[in-house]
Amino acid sequence: MLYALLGIPAAAVGVVLLTMGPLGWFLAAFLGIAVLGAASVLGDDAANGGPDRVNCPHCGSRTAAGGTCEYCGEPL
Repeated sequence: MLYALLGIPAAAVGVVLLTMGPLGWFLAAFLGIAVLGAASVLGDDAANGGPDRVNCPHCGSRTAAGGTCEYCGEPL
């Protein structure tokens, strides 16, 4: 429901800005970048991430941190 409450008006504003010509295009791009920047700054990426993974120093494979490499078996 939140997507409909925010998405439909945002899409309408975007259409209006894009029909205004070059000034509207600039404003649409500026607002889009500002929204993406705010979402990036205010978002909590650590909570949404998966398990910690590192590159194995021996073979370069992505593997879980700590212990041994899942691919080559060398200790990390």
